[in-house]
Amino acid sequence: MAAVGPPQQQVRMAHQQVWAALEVALRVPCLYIIDAIFNSYPDSSQSRFCIVLQIFLRLLGVFVSSIVLILSQRSLFKFYMYSSAFLLAATSVLVNYYASLHIDFYGAYNTSAFGIELLPRKGPSLWMALIVLQLTFGIGYVTLLQIHSIYSQLIILDLLVPVIGLITELPLHIRETLVFTSSLILTLNTVLVLALRTRFK
Repeated sequence: MAAVGPPQQQVRMAHQQVWAALEVALRVPCLYIIDAIFNSYPDSSQSRFCIVLQIFLRLLGVFVSSIVLILSQRSLFKFYMYSSAFLLAATSVLVNYYASLHIDFYGAYNTSAFGIELLPRKGPSLWMALIVLQLTFGIGYVTLLQIHSIYSQLIILDLLVPVIGLITELPLHIRETLVFTSSLILTLNTVLVLALRTRFK
């Protein structure tokens, strides 16, 4: 009977080639970042503090990019996975902060410092969009960090608490407290998970 599909060895080689190509694609941006850092100079017209801050950020960028270049393939993928989880968490906190300061559920009107309206203006559509957005951030966050226990559901609930405060039209200072508490819990969880993963793996 003829074999169905390509041989197992060819499939394995194709799989390795895909991972190798992905690894190169993840390392190449670091070369461009290092090149851009070394080919740009701080603005001498700025204050001394700004110049020192720019130099610190440049050194940090070179250090992180150099570390990424020398990481093994497995560590490289973990680095990008944890970085993506951190970006999702930061984006979720920023969305909650923006919603708490610029959205009035009673008037169903949202504003922005730049005059850009990113969310619907109708009340039900507005809070449904926020819930879906935070659920997406939460599910992506716990998936990237591989949190499979009931603790993952508590993290997603933590992201939804500020939205619940908006829907129930709590006073502004209480909504700000909810946003701060939610972001603090999310930050502590991220630091704890990353510390445990880097320690035991």
